[in-house]
Order: sequence, then C-alpha cells, then structure tokens
Amino acid sequence: MGFDSPHTCYLAGGQSGRIQPQKERSIKSFQEARKMKNIYEIMKEFGIEIPEDKKEGFDKAWKENYRTKAEFEKAAAKRDEYKQSLEDVQGKLEDFEKVDVEDLQNQVKTLTADLQKEKEERAAEESRRALEKTVDTFMGDKKFVNSLTADSIRGKLMEELDKDTAKGKSIEDIFKGLITDKDGNQIPNIVVDEGQQKAEQNKAKFTTKFTGTGNGGMTKDDFRKLSLDERTKLKQSDPELYEAMRK
Repeated sequence: MGFDSPHTCYLAGGQSGRIQPQKERSIKSFQEARKMKNIYEIMKEFGIEIPEDKKEGFDKAWKENYRTKAEFEKAAAKRDEYKQSLEDVQGKLEDFEKVDVEDLQNQVKTLTADLQKEKEERAAEESRRALEKTVDTFMGDKKFVNSLTADSIRGKLMEELDKDTAKGKSIEDIFKGLITDKDGNQIPNIVVDEGQQKAEQNKAKFTTKFTGTGNGGMTKDDFRKLSLDERTKLKQSDPELYEAMRK
C-alpha cells in the first residue's frame, strides 16, 4: 500500500481510495509512537543506566506508579470525547422535541456519569502528584541508612498521609511515628543518627589533633583557650592528655 497524500492510499489492484478516519488516526498514532523516546534512552542522556538484570523490576515499578505521556494524552482525549458527546446529546434534546427523549436522556445520564468519573480520577491523580511532591520535599534533607530503607519509609509516609487519620497531624508528626517506638525512642537502622555521627567525627578530629609524640603540639596555653565543649571532647577522646594539660 503506497501513499500520494496524507489521506489517499492505493488499494489492491491499483485502485485509489480514501483512508477511513479511524485508520488515519491509527497511522498518526503509530507515527507519533515511533518518535517517542524510550525511557532508558532518556535516563541514559542524564548519565543513568539501568543494568539488564534490573530492567524487569524497574519496568514493573514505573509502569505501576507513573503514566506515560501517551497514557496521559489518551486520558485527556477521552475526557474531551465525553464532553463533546454530552454537548451533542444535549443539543439534540433542545432541537428535536419529538425525538425519543427517554433514550437521549438515558444517554445524557450515562455520559454525565462517565464525565464525572473521569473528573474524579483526574482529581485523584493530581492530588497524588501533589502529595508525592510534598513528601519528596520533606524527605529531601533526611539521611537514611540506605536507599531501600528510604523508599520503604517514603511509601509508608504516603500511605499514612492518604488516610483519614492523618487529618490534624503534621507530616513531621507522622514521620516521627514511623521512625520511633511507642516510648518515643528512635528505632535503629532507619535514619542516620546525626548526633552520634557528629560525635564520632569529633572523636576522630581530637584523636588526630592531640595524639602523637609528646602533647601533639598542644601547650597549656592552648588548653586554657579551649571552650568548655572542646575540653569535654578532649577529655572523652584523650583522657591522659586532658589530665596532663589541666594540672
């Protein structure tokens, strides 16, 4: 089958004929689909490459949670179709009083219900996207022990925020409920304990600064200039040096 124009094709036997509108749309959709980038090509442009053994799980995850551009445009087209059909039927009711009014009224009811359902689905989708953005912003500065734990907490936080029980609670309160036990103590191996991490860093810092031969270059005059907090850290990291300096 060959094409002379966007709307004419050659049928079997050399005859030319007009392509039906439905076929035109199918051809257009096929042509547009060929232009769309593969998600892996897009990610690769940003320096992200999914290993072959991970692609199956990745495909399953993003197809369950995200709409492609084609799906989004399809949903929008369906909404416009419902709206146009409803307007057409309502116009017939006004123009033809002797037509089978009951049948047209039933069509109006059906189309109205379909349009309402589509609006509700779109509103739910927009609400979910807004919630995802809120959660991503909130978790942006949170440090987790690993990415799997971060993903798990993110999913649980989304679920809790979507429940009626979340009303009146802040996202911070709900998050704390996920990472602490009933006594309010932080559950281990979820988020990085920044206090402990800082203490370890300070310990390493003082150990490096004050250990070595002699006093590590520290004089009693240096010691007297230390703040109370610095002296406490020195005492914890090097008790012997601390005692020597304070005498």
